Amino acid sequence: MFPDYVLLLFSTTPRRAKSVFNVLRGRRTVSTLFAGLTAGYLDLLDSCHTVPLEDFMAATEVLTENGQLVSTTAGSWQLTPVGAQRQAEFRQTLYLPRNFQVFQTTDVRRFMVVSQLALQVVSELVHHDRHYYPVTTDPGIQAQVKQWLRRQSKATLGEQIHAALTAFLTSLEDAELPTVFVQGLTGYQEPGLTNEQLAEQLGRHPFETDMMHTDVICQWIKWIQQHPQDPFAQLLAAFTQASPISQSALQTYQAFLTTHQLAAIAQARHLKMSTVREHLLEVAMWSPDFPYEMVLDHELTQQLTNIFAAQPDVANWSFQDAQAALPTLDFFEFRLFQIMRCQHVRR
Repeated sequence: MFPDYVLLLFSTTPRRAKSVFNVLRGRRTVSTLFAGLTAGYLDLLDSCHTVPLEDFMAATEVLTENGQLVSTTAGSWQLTPVGAQRQAEFRQTLYLPRNFQVFQTTDVRRFMVVSQLALQVVSELVHHDRHYYPVTTDPGIQAQVKQWLRRQSKATLGEQIHAALTAFLTSLEDAELPTVFVQGLTGYQEPGLTNEQLAEQLGRHPFETDMMHTDVICQWIKWIQQHPQDPFAQLLAAFTQASPISQSALQTYQAFLTTHQLAAIAQARHLKMSTVREHLLEVAMWSPDFPYEMVLDHELTQQLTNIFAAQPDVANWSFQDAQAALPTLDFFEFRLFQIMRCQHVRR
């Protein structure tokens, strides 16, 4: 089952397997973000921490042996015609997450554990049971839940959460997701199903139900954010940030909009010039409306457009080819142009 999901990450053009893996693991280097952007997988950033690199690479080898992937150059693979057909079939049969973009701005994994404990505590509280085994003994998580609980009205908390969860679960379009959400909960005299038990109940593979559970939690997070009066909104706030862009990159970008001078920004912020440029590349990858013209003038943009006119695959453009035609071109300009083309294609 895991190799089936890995197959979905490849295309008919070559992709570096390790770069795809780094996107899933949430490495926020410029090169990883660029790999995610060009592959269309930035929404998956940081969404899978349970699989080690060795298992991911082993899956690509299995798919290669099965004739579904072919390695074009060292470390890169692409779909074969057989693989493309299988991928199309999997897109119709496998559960495909729809809400993993939440990982960009939310610590989903930690909120998942905290919220599970909070729901258990409320369930036991409603039934006046003070003797139970908590789903986690992590002292930090227990402290967060205790702090949240002190701010709630215990007399009405159970009813509030029941009403909120009912509203959320009835809003779900996929008929299996309410079952995945509810059956995984631990509460008063309810131990909750394991992932394996849930998979058996739904007739799916455990890896697939794990994806479903993560996805429904992400959807719950989005629902809570749309309903700020929800009791869990206060608990969620500690795990979210306004933007996927790092604070340091945002500061650099704001200074850039004001001064337009990279050297001045580097000096004022005590940063290397390379770091300032990386900050701007990071912002551009998350911001379709980045002001590219402030760096790339019209003549340079037209020259680069002409150089790569016959090469639609942006990810495989060669800086050496561009520099051979434009000797004064630097890599920052080249990469920014690539990002601009990716963003414009997605509009």
